[in-house]
Amino acid sequence: MNVLVIDGNSLINRAFYGIKLLTAKDGHYTNAIFGFLNMYLNLLERTSPEAVAVAFDLKAPTFRHERYTEYKAGRKPMPPELREQMEPIKEILQALGAHIVSKEGYEADDILGTISAHTAPEDRCYLATGDRDAFQLVRENVTVLLPSTKTGQTVTQVYTPQQIEAEFGVTPPQMIEIKALQGDSSDNIPGIPGVGPKTAGALIRAYGSVDALYADLENADVTAGVREKLRAGKESAYLSRFLGTICLDAPIEADPRAYLLGPRDDATLKAALLRHEMFKLIGKLGLKDLPAASAEAAPAADGLLFRAVSAEDLASIPLTEETVYLASPGNGSLVFMIGKTIFAVGGGEDALTACVERLIALKGWVTYDAKGLFRYCADRALPRPEIAFDVRLAGYLLNPNAADYAVETLAMDNRVPVPAIEGLPQEDGPIAAAAKTVSLLPLLTQRLRRALEDNGQLGLLGDMEIPLACVLADMEKAGMAVDRAAIVSYSDVLSEKIAALETKIHEAAGEVFNINSPKQLGVILFEKLGLPSKKKTKTGYSTNAEILEELAEDYPIVSMILEYRTYAKLKSTYCDGLLKAIAPDGRIHSTFNQTETRTGRLSSTEPNLQNIPVRTAVGREFRKFFTAAPGCLLVDADYSQIELRVLAALADDTGMQTCFNTGVDIHTATAAKVFGVPESAVTPELRSRAKAVNFGIVYGIGAFSLAKDIHVSRAEAERFIKAYLTLYSGVDAYMKRSIETAKKNGYAETLFHRRRYLPELTSANHMLRSFGERVARNMPIQGTAADIIKIAMIRIHDRLCRELPEVRLIMQVHDELILEAPEALADRAAAALKEEMENAVALSVKLSADAGAGKSWYEAKG
Repeated sequence: MNVLVIDGNSLINRAFYGIKLLTAKDGHYTNAIFGFLNMYLNLLERTSPEAVAVAFDLKAPTFRHERYTEYKAGRKPMPPELREQMEPIKEILQALGAHIVSKEGYEADDILGTISAHTAPEDRCYLATGDRDAFQLVRENVTVLLPSTKTGQTVTQVYTPQQIEAEFGVTPPQMIEIKALQGDSSDNIPGIPGVGPKTAGALIRAYGSVDALYADLENADVTAGVREKLRAGKESAYLSRFLGTICLDAPIEADPRAYLLGPRDDATLKAALLRHEMFKLIGKLGLKDLPAASAEAAPAADGLLFRAVSAEDLASIPLTEETVYLASPGNGSLVFMIGKTIFAVGGGEDALTACVERLIALKGWVTYDAKGLFRYCADRALPRPEIAFDVRLAGYLLNPNAADYAVETLAMDNRVPVPAIEGLPQEDGPIAAAAKTVSLLPLLTQRLRRALEDNGQLGLLGDMEIPLACVLADMEKAGMAVDRAAIVSYSDVLSEKIAALETKIHEAAGEVFNINSPKQLGVILFEKLGLPSKKKTKTGYSTNAEILEELAEDYPIVSMILEYRTYAKLKSTYCDGLLKAIAPDGRIHSTFNQTETRTGRLSSTEPNLQNIPVRTAVGREFRKFFTAAPGCLLVDADYSQIELRVLAALADDTGMQTCFNTGVDIHTATAAKVFGVPESAVTPELRSRAKAVNFGIVYGIGAFSLAKDIHVSRAEAERFIKAYLTLYSGVDAYMKRSIETAKKNGYAETLFHRRRYLPELTSANHMLRSFGERVARNMPIQGTAADIIKIAMIRIHDRLCRELPEVRLIMQVHDELILEAPEALADRAAAALKEEMENAVALSVKLSADAGAGKSWYEAKG
């Protein structure tokens, strides 16, 4: 029989600190639950146990405290974010059939020790813990497993008697003897002052035990100093051995057969996992098709009928209902729902296109992927469907922190049961799966719509995100032309620069080594060349950009390495990446994502156009490779200082508003007032510093970071920030108000009611709380700016369709929009783009957009 005994507190701690803070929609914390359950399921898979006991500590003092009141003194109390997750974990464990074991006066270690000591020789006991104290319990049929969570994955170290001896040179019981001498600061076990792990290990390897060592102390082969420490610390050594020895006879049920796994309570288990939004675990445990055990769960829809029909059959069926529910078009079939009938249509591409065209005449579509349907129609020159609701976009607006917006996940999150469908094929193929997905949409739509109404976010979905999906579909279809030959040529230039730098770096180092290996680079820089090392990790010296940038000014080899890295990244990420992404039509068709960021900003993939480097001269070269089609020009416009303008409006700061509305340069005006000089005396350096303060304030910059950015002392940076907030007192009040409002509501919000939930604001952890405060200040600004450019995209797209159909919106990068226009229409297109961007919203501050045109992005940008 396999027996699994788990130190619950230990593993839960590892889960909590190994995974960033996660919360459910209502703000309760879930990272320890998630991490622990993943470790637990991994342990079950690894050990295949028939019996499972999970041991937990109690608050009451133990027999060790009675002997030594300072035992574990000074330990920080359990964070409240972790404490609230303990009982839910126990509830889930019991629903999984595991046994919870605790005993007043004893620790979880003692429960592990007692059950393992009573495991029969023919059985195997696995002890799962994060505490190496358990090594003393290892024997031929007792194995210690040390699971930990790294980047969301469970990694487990295995300790057998052979592994203990190989790593420490002693037997498992001798681990107690080592602790007796060296102590354990984490448990406040004193050991012998001045005797560390190296000495303690050597002494026990030589003498075998504390008893044997003290029996021959006067003849021991140690220095006079060590002998004196041992002599003076004898009482402490024996006390430490007592404190460090795990009890093998705690007054609990010791027979492992008392902990045979019980039956799984699937209803309770699913209800708990739903409550904590562990949707992937629900699927992993095979609980998806169970009805939700919740008072909120509505009865399954009755009378749903599945019909597999041909396109010809569908043409003869009257479709009178207003709403069409569609999960996604294409993939060789079309599965949709009207009324209480789910239709699955096959028959080839032309037949499906004809079906969609017929369905488009109906009003009020409900989709899962609005952009996908718009793109499907655009690719086939079909009219645009009228989409009334999209569940994926609604799910994102309601919970931008979620990792998954699949229909099934949203349905579980909103307690939508799986309806029965008459006539559904028994085989679980893609058609049946699509039918089940579509069947969830009506009730899910009701619940998401109600939640959006409650939040005041229906307009955000209907007036912004769904229309934007249509814009993005057209942008993806259009793509952007690129000059393949120019990219190849530039790639060759970069290769030559990389090779030349590689030679110079090797010459400066005095040997050939792998520049891309942090380990080898660290040895060269900090050992061979003796550069000052800032940070050393377990795997070697840190050679990250921040550390190298601090050394670059004084050490030419470091400057060359940074330059080498820049060129290598430009070649691999951008040259090679762009070449792979060029479609047969010679254009790049990036995919734009609406549900990826927490602030509402768009992102793009394959390739990521948002990351095209533009801050350096060498990076700006890449703009030359994006070109207009023959006979066309690219028209580019970007917002001027939009986040600062939004800040001025949200903060209602009259001084900042006056600067923007009168056309005064905000950075020059700020520099003059903060540094106490006339505007005419503001140097480029002072303006640059003021610019860093202006934009740094938006991101909640502190004195330490500002000092680093503008190369001044921390005291000077503090003075600059203080002077800035005195000058713009409305901004200062806004920053404080933003944090207070977000704490009260549990979220930060844009001008258009886009939310970001911030459980970090109530964290007891200072770093997490500070992060939450920075986001509370910044998100309304950054998110509102993102909303504004989305509105501008919708407006210019609609205007072009009406007035200039030959002109296309083809690119969005942060605060910048790019059109492709026939040369004869470029001026009109530029004027329209500038007008729509500047009038996208009415704020107390004027919006300003600068437009230009050219044969390439580089020329258009000027």
